[in-house]
Formats: sequence, structure tokens, C-alpha cells
Amino acid sequence: MADKKAKVIIVALLPVLVLGWLAFRAFENSAAYYYTISEVLVQEMRDQKLRIKGKLVKDSVNYDPSIPLLEFSLADQDSQVDAVYAGVLPDNFHHADEVIVEGKFNSRGQFTVSKLMLQCPSKYEGED
Repeated sequence: MADKKAKVIIVALLPVLVLGWLAFRAFENSAAYYYTISEVLVQEMRDQKLRIKGKLVKDSVNYDPSIPLLEFSLADQDSQVDAVYAGVLPDNFHHADEVIVEGKFNSRGQFTVSKLMLQCPSKYEGED
């Protein structure tokens, strides 16, 4: 009788443990700190997936809609990094002041963007 209760408890706990482990892994992968460009270049974090925040260098934007391929540069106070994004140009990209990119550095030293997020603070400022 005790053996049967133990089996029932194990069978009942197994899905709870599996769901708990899956939730932990999902949270671990989604909780990402973003780095500044200077931090990434100083620490030489080139072989791992990163999230970087920087100011868009306006005259560096080059978009080829036939591929589609977007090339641009991000800068902070001290450093600059070139980025490449294989995807459609977001509508408000040219209005963005700051950009958050997620991805990895490629062999040419460019940051290959897998996820592109824009910050447009001008939308949230009050009128003068």
C-alpha cells in the first residue's frame, strides 16, 4: 500500500517539476541585461549573445529593401560599433534616438542583430 502511494506522489510531482524547470529556463533566457558599447568592447564579449544599447548614428544607415538588409552604426560617448540586421526596416527607424539590439558579433567584427528594438522618447515628451 505504501509503495502505491509513493508511485502516485512521484507521478503527481513529475509534471510540477518539469513545468517548474521549463519556467525557470524561460525566465533565465528572457531576463537579459543590456550593455553599453564601451562595456562590450572593453570586456571583449564577442562569442556570446548580447543585448546592446546605443545611439543611432544617423548618417550610417544603409538599407537595401531587395534583400532586405539594414546596416547601421551605434555609438555611445566613447565607442562605436557597426551592426547588420537581415530584416525589414521598421517604420520609425529613422526617428529613433536610441536602439537596443540583440545578437552576436560576426567574424568581421560587425554585430549581427537578431532582434531590433527602438526607443523614441520624442513620442513621450510634452509640448513646450
